[in-house]
Amino acid sequence: MDIRALVLVNKSAELLADPIPFSSLPPALLEVAGKTPLERTLERLRYFGIQAITVVSDSDSLPPASGGSGDGSSYLNSARERFWRAAESSFNDLVQEGAELVVLLSLGGYAEIDFEKMVQFHLDQNARVSQAWKDEKALQVFCISASRRNDAASLLRSQLARCRSECPFFVHEGYSNSLSDARDLRQLAIDILTLKTETRPSGAEVRPGVWVESRALIEKGARLVAPAFVGAFAKIRTHAVITRCSSVEHHAQVDCGTVTENSTVLPYCRVGAGLDVAHSVIGAGTIANLRRDVTVEILDPKLIGAVLAAPGQRLLHAALELASYIPRQMWRGLFGKPQVQQPDLKTALKQTSPTLGGAAGYEAPACDSDAADIPSNLAAVRRYGHQ
Repeated sequence: MDIRALVLVNKSAELLADPIPFSSLPPALLEVAGKTPLERTLERLRYFGIQAITVVSDSDSLPPASGGSGDGSSYLNSARERFWRAAESSFNDLVQEGAELVVLLSLGGYAEIDFEKMVQFHLDQNARVSQAWKDEKALQVFCISASRRNDAASLLRSQLARCRSECPFFVHEGYSNSLSDARDLRQLAIDILTLKTETRPSGAEVRPGVWVESRALIEKGARLVAPAFVGAFAKIRTHAVITRCSSVEHHAQVDCGTVTENSTVLPYCRVGAGLDVAHSVIGAGTIANLRRDVTVEILDPKLIGAVLAAPGQRLLHAALELASYIPRQMWRGLFGKPQVQQPDLKTALKQTSPTLGGAAGYEAPACDSDAADIPSNLAAVRRYGHQ
């Protein structure tokens, strides 16, 4: 059976309960532990054998719509006012190319759907359109029979709000995250790093619970305490501490002596020296504290600023990475040492970290954005880091 996928990425404000303040991009295009929710969704579709995928976005951050990416995916950037019309046209194109069934996803959030079970449910129900549900809430995931173009057109013209005919509900029992605000973005990073999702952090697991992507710079004296993630070309300066489910995304920087606890540092963001950042999401010039439920713009670039990278520099980095990949893999195959068996992440999490020392007795859950409330008149001083 020819099954194809249509993935919609829409940054319209009405789709978000509390728009993420750090970027004009929709949450589906913000990297979490090394990959965007869009990339993770495409990987999952391919895992279930759905190779022909069309991605339609109203953002200009997708690859150019040049007919494909070489992996079976094609991308279309559309003006916002024409987004739903472009989605309907893309559905019709998939049908004309031979699709018998189309899986339609709108990436307002991230869900790990068992597409094999959902397709089988759709066929067993002899449905025109079926929809995924989780905890009595509708997910923006549909199966549409290709022969039912009118049903597909009605669904897309209503912006996925209603079905033209009876729509049976497939009960999704796996992971889902609405990605409706900064708290959800942070929770997705926590869930990925603590292996509560089927998807995994990008990069190599250099030791249990610590993932580092290629070209990351971790200076002598910097400390990574599991679970933690450091993205490609990120820089962790000396005496900085990255701990408790913190995720430092690609090209981000954490300066000397700064402790980053249970926080996400978004791409191209620089966190200044000697700071203590906890339970937050940090973008260029902006910080959202999840315990206080407040977002603050930081005007002093010495505290939080942006890392500027010219397009030519990014192209050079990509070219160097490609040129060195094959020789590096050959060298590892010929002379690489056998990998030492490491304890699993659950064991590592239960062990007291020598980095934290006495601070390891901190009672609040290590990876919980909703950990114990702190009174507004109480100042906390940590017993680790550069003080």
